[in-house]
Amino acid sequence: MNISSKKIILIMPPDFGVYKVIEENLRYMGFSQVTVLAPAFQYKFKDRLLNFMQKSLFKNRAYKKQLIDTYYNTEVCSALSSSFAENSVDYAIVIRPDKLNATTISHLHTVANKVIAYQWDGLARFPKVFKVIPLFKHFFVFDPEDYNRYKYQYPNLLLCTNFYFDASEEKTLVNKNEVMYVGVYIQNRIDSLLKIVNKLSEYTQLSLNINLFNRGKDPLHHPYITFFSKGISYTQYLNFTKKAAILLDIKTIEHSGLSFRIFEAIKYEKKLITDNPSVKQYDFYHPNNFYVFEDDNFEGLIEFLENEYMPLAKNIKEKYSFESWVKCALEV
Repeated sequence: MNISSKKIILIMPPDFGVYKVIEENLRYMGFSQVTVLAPAFQYKFKDRLLNFMQKSLFKNRAYKKQLIDTYYNTEVCSALSSSFAENSVDYAIVIRPDKLNATTISHLHTVANKVIAYQWDGLARFPKVFKVIPLFKHFFVFDPEDYNRYKYQYPNLLLCTNFYFDASEEKTLVNKNEVMYVGVYIQNRIDSLLKIVNKLSEYTQLSLNINLFNRGKDPLHHPYITFFSKGISYTQYLNFTKKAAILLDIKTIEHSGLSFRIFEAIKYEKKLITDNPSVKQYDFYHPNNFYVFEDDNFEGLIEFLENEYMPLAKNIKEKYSFESWVKCALEV
């Protein structure tokens, strides 16, 4: 189907500016009109005061999140009402639909002819999502365990993977010895990260570039880990990714779905080390390109580091592009 005459709305949180990259890629695909709704909450003095009172007097530590969610839905609804007539848009993609309430979702259905939802995190991580799954005809999840656990309860669930962005980019000089990881400090996955970082530090030819975002005091001190408190955009992160030869991927305990790092490695033809064994089940897996460590077993790591990257067949690589994902999800 020719999408050059089609209009699309993207609704998602503004975190890390990922929406900007998605918008760029939707335009790159050729949609005639791309509208992005990614409201960023502005914390005013009144909000800070109310939040302080809620936490201090009523022990309500969820108040700030409630403020953010209310603002998010108000802004999305307002934009839909002011900018779009009924059935005036062909498609709408909602990422993190748990952020929307039933009223906003209902309004969106009156504006767009086809609406899909994609929860690109484990369902149990944001339990509010279970309230909105039935409100979409097509609801995509990326974790096979979530899909198999809930597909009978929610017949509208569909399984997909994450993707890489396929808009053209400038070439970057690669440091052939650099191992790179940028992530958020999460206590339940630090042990796994420390195991692989400590092991890799034994290979003196490698340059370890390991960075963790954390707003508070550094939770630990490690010679190969740098903590930073000022967030970076997804575009900045991709620039770091392109310069490295090997990427690290540490999965969260809440899901077994494949993270974006897996698909970034596919796009940029990087080798990747992960503790997620499910990567072996996919058609793009090759032991030269992906190394899986479990517990304290690092058998074969030396050979992996020495082996050359094995390029993927073109049809397999393109299968995991953003354009392929959109066309499959929207059935165009």
